[in-house]
Amino acid sequence: MFDMSENSTTTQWRTIPILPSVSIVETLDFWAMLGYTITYKQTRPYQYGVVERGGYALHFGYIKGMDKHTNSYTGCLVIVKDAAAVYKEFADRFRQHTGKVPHTGIPRISRMKPGATRFTLTDVSGNSVIFVSNSEQDQEVWEEADDQDQSRMMKAWAVARRFRDYKNDDVMAAQTLDVALKHRDGASPLEVAEVLLMRMELAEAIGDEKRAAECRSVLQQLGLNEEDLSHIKERHKTS
Repeated sequence: MFDMSENSTTTQWRTIPILPSVSIVETLDFWAMLGYTITYKQTRPYQYGVVERGGYALHFGYIKGMDKHTNSYTGCLVIVKDAAAVYKEFADRFRQHTGKVPHTGIPRISRMKPGATRFTLTDVSGNSVIFVSNSEQDQEVWEEADDQDQSRMMKAWAVARRFRDYKNDDVMAAQTLDVALKHRDGASPLEVAEVLLMRMELAEAIGDEKRAAECRSVLQQLGLNEEDLSHIKERHKTS
C-alpha cells in the first residue's frame, strides 16, 4: 500500500521550478561567475541548463522571443545560513568581473544594509532570486513596522525599512520618511538623525543630490555630539 505519510511524500516527491532564460549560455556563465557550478548544459535541440551550489540547484529553460526587461514576475527564494555573507561574496565577485556592483539595470543586486536579512539578485534574464537568512530575525524585522507603541520617527523608520529592504521600493521608503520629517518638531534628536541618515542613503541611491544635501543640513542643526553621531552612522553604512 502506498504510504501517504509526510516522510514518504518528502522522499518521493520533488519539485523543480524552471526559470526562463534569454540565453542558456549567457545565464549559466552569469551564475558561474557568482560561484555556482554548471552541472548540466544543453543547447540542442533545445536550450536547458542547471547550476548548483550548497546542495541546491537552479534550473533554466530558454524562452524564444523573451524580453528580460519585462520579466518582473519570475524568480524563487534561496534560504541560506547567512544572507549578509552571501551578499558580500556576490558583491566581491561583481567587482572582480565587472569592476562595479550594479544596483540598477539587468543584471543587478539590491543594496543590503547592516542588519538586513535578505537581498534580491536579478540575473541576466530578469529573474529575481531572493536570498534569505534562515532565522527568525527576518520575521522580527518585518514586524517592527507593526509596533504601535513606538514613536512617529521610529515607526516611519521601520516602515521605510520594510519598503527598502523587503519590497525594493526606494521611492515609497523615501516618501514615508519625508512625511515623518515634516512633523519632526518635538521628536528626539537621535531618532530624527536615524530617519535623516536613512533618507540621505535613499536620496543618494535614487540620485537626488539636492535632497541628500537638505538632509545633511538638518542633521548638522540637530547638535548631536560626535560620539552619538558616529554610532548612528555606523549602523547606516552601505554594505
